[in-house]
Amino acid sequence: MKEFELSFRNPEVKMYAAVVLPAVTIGLLMILLSNSDLNFMYAAAVQAIGLLSFYMWRLFYRRKEKL
Repeated sequence: MKEFELSFRNPEVKMYAAVVLPAVTIGLLMILLSNSDLNFMYAAAVQAIGLLSFYMWRLFYRRKEKL
């Protein structure tokens, strides 16, 4: 099994920090600052889109690395 390096030299860590962390932050701010009754649903949608986009990128990245 390949060893996982938790540093910014790893492209997966860079993408996680660039995509998922801002999505979580935006989702939390939406929950705190929104006056809507469904603010948690909007925040969950933003966070889910962030995670989905990261894992889709990761899937394509890992396939490219195998070739």
